[in-house]
Amino acid sequence: MFLVNGRPCEEVFPGERFSGILNSPFDSTKRLGLYDVVCTSSGGGISAQVQAVRHGISVALQKYEPGLRSVLKPLGLLTRDARRVERKKPGLRKARRKPQFSKR
Repeated sequence: MFLVNGRPCEEVFPGERFSGILNSPFDSTKRLGLYDVVCTSSGGGISAQVQAVRHGISVALQKYEPGLRSVLKPLGLLTRDARRVERKKPGLRKARRKPQFSKR
């Protein structure tokens, strides 16, 4: 059973690509079908949510079975994506967008 936001994951994240990403922690540790996953995800786009769920699954597997860390860590499944939205700066239209220069 794989539920995301109370719905089956195929309904929330359609496509073969997303199911491969979501199952990668289970595939790499040979635990496919042994665990039920119930999670919530919000914000960002579909791809970001899939990656966040994959990271959560990896961290949960590692906490439940500490011996799996040596398998998950080299694959980069325990590394969090540190990118954030850059803040708006004073005098600029957006984070980096400057007002258009007028010669006259």
